[in-house]
Amino acid sequence: MEAKLTTLRTEIEKSLSRSGHNLASFAKVSGLNRGSLSAILHGNPPKPISLGQLDAMIRAFGFPEGWLYPLYVDECFSEERISRRRIEPFLVKCAEMGKQQCIEEVLRRIMEYQRPLDIIYRVAERLFCSGKVQESIVFYKLIVDHEQDSYSERMAISQYRIFMSLQSTPDVDMEQKLRAVISFEPYRGLLPEEMQLDGLLKLAKVCFALHRWKDVEKFADELRALASGIYREELRRSKGKRAEAFQAERPLVVYYGHGYLMKASALTKQGEYQQAKKYTAGYADLGWFEMLDDEGRSSVDSFKLFATANGFTLEILMGNISVLPSYIAFLSEHPGEILSGMVIIMESANRFGFSADAVMSRFSREMLRFEQFQDTINVDRVYRLYYQIAIYHISRKQYAKGIDYIIHCLRLTIRLNSGKDFINCVTLFELNRDYASDTQQNAYRELIREVRAHEEITVDDGQRFGIV
Repeated sequence: MEAKLTTLRTEIEKSLSRSGHNLASFAKVSGLNRGSLSAILHGNPPKPISLGQLDAMIRAFGFPEGWLYPLYVDECFSEERISRRRIEPFLVKCAEMGKQQCIEEVLRRIMEYQRPLDIIYRVAERLFCSGKVQESIVFYKLIVDHEQDSYSERMAISQYRIFMSLQSTPDVDMEQKLRAVISFEPYRGLLPEEMQLDGLLKLAKVCFALHRWKDVEKFADELRALASGIYREELRRSKGKRAEAFQAERPLVVYYGHGYLMKASALTKQGEYQQAKKYTAGYADLGWFEMLDDEGRSSVDSFKLFATANGFTLEILMGNISVLPSYIAFLSEHPGEILSGMVIIMESANRFGFSADAVMSRFSREMLRFEQFQDTINVDRVYRLYYQIAIYHISRKQYAKGIDYIIHCLRLTIRLNSGKDFINCVTLFELNRDYASDTQQNAYRELIREVRAHEEITVDDGQRFGIV
């Protein structure tokens, strides 16, 4: 005898029978209309079940949330069409609950119907905009894989969302970030302008972390040009009182200022100090910017602070040591700038040969807290500071201190998964191996064994480097 096929309705009927309810009593406990229940279970054809009705039944039966969801997949489809009213909230709820098998089954079947990407894209946007970023990515990736129009706005936004999600994911290494930049970059100009601003700013920041200074310059130039154009249009709009105000994630002045800040920072990293000064002046005083709200005015103050700090940075890097006392006083008043400031001071001390002992003594307490940083940018800054301190001590024949800092640096390169920096540290240690104590040599060997256990380490250019 052939077994009866289990369907959503047969399972509901069984549960009604087991619970001792009839339609009238179950309507009361579930909060559903008795007529609707009858049409759902006994109609010819049966009335479709909404997700809200199904959830109400599940609660009334006392079963766990999501019970019967695998059987609800059939409710979303018919031979002729897809039910958007049922399938979209169902996919959203499954994503929120982590019901991956239900999602996979729906997505497998949905691709057999016309215009499935319309639904998939709306689900992805609902999840992303409600803060369910990681849950949305499987849907955006489907768009990327199946969108026939590579120049569509939907394709560009999907690429943008995937890029943004990766940047907010913990433990993403440099190679993954580089791949994300390469994938998203061609689509930046196809985004709506408000998304272009955020996309360009994020591209510039990621490339800064990757030390791709020319790319930082390129994206900063585009960001500055786009923000300037939108600003001019907004001025005309405000005077003519036409249309709605431009809406972006941050005030427009934030993007405009960062266009100058990121350009100046990239030039500084390339040793183009005079050029960097010109762009630093571009964000030093943005009080002239109109249409500022409270966040905008606060951003203007922040840019002014950054310009002051970076002005000192440029003078120190150019060898103007006379500003050092003023710079130290500035850092003392602004503790958040101490780490990046000390990197510059130590780099300059090594380049121009002046003593930085007083600076390290002045900020010794703050230095103890540096290794508490977890974000990649600050961990990279700590690495660069320690590397410069290692060189500083070794150049003064203070080998024990210098080698201790090399070992600190090696640990940080492993955290950063940066092969290039790892090689620099190994080279510096080997050049001074004869001065290392037994304890230091053992610590060094242990770190090398740790890297070998992982077999390979990521190099900044995205290739793999096997430690031999």
